Amino acid sequence: MRAPLSCDRQRFYHLMSLVCEDLPNTTVDTLVRAGHEATTEQLRAVRQCRKVHLPWLIDLVRVGLPHFLIPAELLPVPPAPVAPPTPGP
Repeated sequence: MRAPLSCDRQRFYHLMSLVCEDLPNTTVDTLVRAGHEATTEQLRAVRQCRKVHLPWLIDLVRVGLPHFLIPAELLPVPPAPVAPPTPGP
């Protein structure tokens, strides 16, 4: 049993290792034309591992490899909800 991936950086590199050879070159253009928040340069940097941004890599994988099932342990962990402050005495 391997240790769980503790941060998004580890998840990013693990997911990239699974898809790097299969991810089409046209995926960046497809996402930009569809109105993605990132620019072409930013998405290219993610695809080339020069920028570590897990949510954008997941977007690239979902568009470029629609039949690839991303393992649940590689998805980003949502932030814990912040409890409202309790009123003082």
